[in-house]
Amino acid sequence: MTAISLKDVRKSFGKYQALKGVSFNVQEGSVTGFVGPNGAGKTTTIKVMAGLVRPDSGEVRLLGRDPFEDVEVMNEVSFVFTRLMYPPTDTVLEYLEDQASVFGGDVEKAIEEFDLKGHLRKKLSELSSGLAQRVQLAAALLKSPKLIIADEPAANLDPPARNELYERIKELNRKGVTFLISSHVLSELERVIDRVVFISDGRVTFEGPLGEALERGEEVYLLVDNVEKALSVLSGRDVRRDGAYLVVRGDMAEAISSLEKAGVRVLIARRSSLDEAFKKYTNLGG
Repeated sequence: MTAISLKDVRKSFGKYQALKGVSFNVQEGSVTGFVGPNGAGKTTTIKVMAGLVRPDSGEVRLLGRDPFEDVEVMNEVSFVFTRLMYPPTDTVLEYLEDQASVFGGDVEKAIEEFDLKGHLRKKLSELSSGLAQRVQLAAALLKSPKLIIADEPAANLDPPARNELYERIKELNRKGVTFLISSHVLSELERVIDRVVFISDGRVTFEGPLGEALERGEEVYLLVDNVEKALSVLSGRDVRRDGAYLVVRGDMAEAISSLEKAGVRVLIARRSSLDEAFKKYTNLGG
């Protein structure tokens, strides 16, 4: 089953066209990354899915249903935003109880599962970024959602808080929850997602399995002890510099073997990361 389906979704704000025919699918049971630079259209797309912004045209389906026509689908979908969209003077307990009064759910179980007992009297404005995200996830799970859509959930989190967030996402995914996650923290995102959608300038530029995005034409990143000699050895190949690295298109083992036979030490060898794929598919690679 397709958890999310967008077809040719367009949205303009005055003369500014934010979405220029956005189309992609998110498969049920997946953890899909939604990646693009600032201004690419990520947040607008998520606001459309949340029913906060109505598209000018196109089709939006969450769990096979139109959220603008069948609002009850939102009982099975939760959204997590960068900031808590709630009165900052409310306490954590008030926030959770209010959410439960609308969607149901066991507040005590959520408090225990997310280790919130010592924070219930804190005002939402007093929470650290990591704790605020933990509270949002607890609230999001009160309705036992099938789908969670998160807009930059790792923004402003320190590394331990990001690790905790992604571990919880993996745990929930194992229990059957589907995720769409937008993020700029690509190194951590690569650890948790299995599919990725790239968006740039209001258009989807890639959609598919993470492995396919990382292939990038089988590019290999090599850090060597003698760059000029390595360039000479690899002169018959498609090779370029990228900072301290040489980027070689082709078979990694063969390239390393050629260099070692010529007396060039390979200090680091790795395939493309999500960061490199991000540059390619969002036109940031120069």
